[in-house]
Amino acid sequence: MICILVAVAVCFAILFSIPLFMSKDNVLINVQKGDSVLVVASCLKENKLICSKKLFLGLVKITKSENKLKAGTYNFSKKDGILKILKTLKCGSQNALKFTIPEGSNIKQVAAIIAKTVSIDEAKFIRITTDKNLEGYLMPETYFAIPGMNEEQIIEMMRNEFDKKIVPDMYEKAKEMNVEFKDIVIMASIIEKEAINPEEKPIISEVFYNRLKKKMMLQSCATVLYAMKVNKAETTIKDTKFQSPYNTYIHYGLPPGPISNPGIQSIKAALYPANTENLFFVSDGNGNHLFAKNFNDHKKNRQIVKLKQQKFKK
Repeated sequence: MICILVAVAVCFAILFSIPLFMSKDNVLINVQKGDSVLVVASCLKENKLICSKKLFLGLVKITKSENKLKAGTYNFSKKDGILKILKTLKCGSQNALKFTIPEGSNIKQVAAIIAKTVSIDEAKFIRITTDKNLEGYLMPETYFAIPGMNEEQIIEMMRNEFDKKIVPDMYEKAKEMNVEFKDIVIMASIIEKEAINPEEKPIISEVFYNRLKKKMMLQSCATVLYAMKVNKAETTIKDTKFQSPYNTYIHYGLPPGPISNPGIQSIKAALYPANTENLFFVSDGNGNHLFAKNFNDHKKNRQIVKLKQQKFKK
């Protein structure tokens, strides 16, 4: 029995060492810490680096490599054989440059973070991502860049991460809601900037959906700050009158595009809002919010927050 298994393993090795595609095109694959072997296999198959997920999973099992694949960014050629790909994944990407993009970062912030680690042209990165309307689609995550990667390659890596995390069920859910997925991303980008406590994201999501249903302005301070290209703790009445299509105090509906790059939790909150009748919320100053179903209760909540702030200042 053992001899048969060894023979099968040898046959697998010979078969998988033959390159599947003779194209010289290279593909960047980003493997995150915690990615399952199935996720990695799916990514390799989608990029035509292997012919079958089942065959890759079988080789992983035979070689007992289930827990040996290392996080990192890999530059695979489509002429690489499956054995070489697996071996590289087990060895890890060499001399990787690590950077982390926090949830809610905008394109300019993303460019600045990357430029601290990877030698890129910040202005070029911003220009490319802006021209391609990629605000909202640069998935916040920890990345491992290969030294020498250019702006286009890093952008492609981040877009691939977005495509990897947004599974088909999410697109189907958006269809059920009769909402275009680009609008889901826009909504998620606002939720990301408004919510600090992850548990509140679905509630804030429902507040915005409820306001849209009632033809109310979203009145998101985050959209005003994005329009003004500033970052501050509070907005003034003057700020809310700032002329911009992104200002949801003066324009009904969603802004024309995302105001940040939301994480997967915020995207899920936009797809699966809480079931509430809330129409208002106000920050309590401690990372949470007070919610209300009507304006009178909202005014009471604002007064509660104001009294707490005055007490704290004393």
